[in-house]
Amino acid sequence: MVEDFFTYMYVFAIATFLVIVGVVVIYARVGRIKRHLTDLQIREAIHQREENIRYQQLLSQLKKNDNKSIALNDLQILFGDKMNLIRQQYPQLTDLDIQVLMLIGLGVSNHEILLITDMSKRTYYKRRQLIAQRMNTIASQLDQTAQRLLTK
Repeated sequence: MVEDFFTYMYVFAIATFLVIVGVVVIYARVGRIKRHLTDLQIREAIHQREENIRYQQLLSQLKKNDNKSIALNDLQILFGDKMNLIRQQYPQLTDLDIQVLMLIGLGVSNHEILLITDMSKRTYYKRRQLIAQRMNTIASQLDQTAQRLLTK
């Protein structure tokens, strides 16, 4: 009977040790996962900051630059990846539609978009309606939709 007691105590001690080791391993992995998530959050914050800087640089260039075709080329260079995503999501949009959508999303005023794209006022508003129709949204919500697409 004493031998059974010591056997049970031995088994209990080993089981307790294994549980403690398991908890330590799990705790270490959770800590590693938390550090990894923190690193990802920091990287995402840096990426967002860089994107905001690019937006501001392009906006300032659009507002002060007389040669608007350079600004449209910079739009393609800076936001080519976003433009490609929009092109994939909405294949019915033309390149001009996507450029106009990007400018709207960047917060460029309607008057400045008219100057940049060399459109008449009537053509521009018709283009906005066409873009909204192709995206299955209404023209009054096009600004919010464009901003949402740029922040994805």
